[in-house]
Amino acid sequence: MRRRARLAPIALALLTGAATSGAEVPAAYAPAAPPPSVATRAAAARPSSALAENDLDRLLAKLDAEEKALRAELDSIGPALELTRRRMVARGRAYYRHIRAGFLPVGGGFDALVDHAARVERTRLALERDLAREADLTRRSAELADRLTHLGAERAPLEVHREAMNRARVALAQEEERRAAFGRAFETSVRPDYLAIYGADTGPAELDRRAGFRSLLGRLPFPIAGRAEVRKVSRRGAGGPGVELTALDGAPVRSVAAGRVAFADTYADYGLTVIVDHGERHYSVYASLGAADVRAGDQLPGGARVGTVASGPDGARLYFELRRGAEVIDPGPWFGM
Repeated sequence: MRRRARLAPIALALLTGAATSGAEVPAAYAPAAPPPSVATRAAAARPSSALAENDLDRLLAKLDAEEKALRAELDSIGPALELTRRRMVARGRAYYRHIRAGFLPVGGGFDALVDHAARVERTRLALERDLAREADLTRRSAELADRLTHLGAERAPLEVHREAMNRARVALAQEEERRAAFGRAFETSVRPDYLAIYGADTGPAELDRRAGFRSLLGRLPFPIAGRAEVRKVSRRGAGGPGVELTALDGAPVRSVAAGRVAFADTYADYGLTVIVDHGERHYSVYASLGAADVRAGDQLPGGARVGTVASGPDGARLYFELRRGAEVIDPGPWFGM
């Protein structure tokens, strides 16, 4: 009798049709999207140029971790939402069938009617929970999508700054490599084991190999054919004299003797430079070129074209040096000047 007394209100509600009224879905609770971290807000407030590289990497790592977590959660919402909606459909149909039954359980007695009323109420409450769950998942999905959009906006200027820093670091490394390659270029005759960097050393042309570079003292040809104005100059950092030849813009520059290209790149105060190793620790340096027609490792016969003269504010000028090892030697006696 106690069970009947406890379930009587439910049965009475079913009989009077109260259970068939539409129920309001309660507002569901969902955790709010995580606010931007303090470090992220600080990074947005500071100029990107003020960020140290380590700070920048840490901020980007935090953004990456947050984005990964948000995307993982967003990916999990889809299946959960699909499952919730299928369950809602099944329970909605069951609820409809229970309501349609109406007074039919009365034939089984009061206990059957009470059991029927309890099933209806349980189905209704479960359906309400499903509706609240669906609302939670839908709202959370929208919050995650909005947060991911904001993360993209926060990340963009940081990635631009990091890319600029990477380019600067690469440029610095390349400049250091040019500086090192320029110094190594004057060691190749002394260290033949180092030639692997530039390719196989097949030696100079047959005639020049027999005579040797030293035999050209006093009769070394000029690197520019035809008329040219020549004057001795000293290039900063060279430690010795070179010559500057004034010629026509774009005039071809030729190797003064057979040899192998040890360096062909831009270098500090020299500009676009080609260094030719003639053996016996002798090198010729062609600097301030407008264009280089050779690459490191190329084998050149005497008189081969190495590049062209560049035009500058004072006309087209080629800077030329001779070196023994890394030491600059006076080219005048070699040209017969």
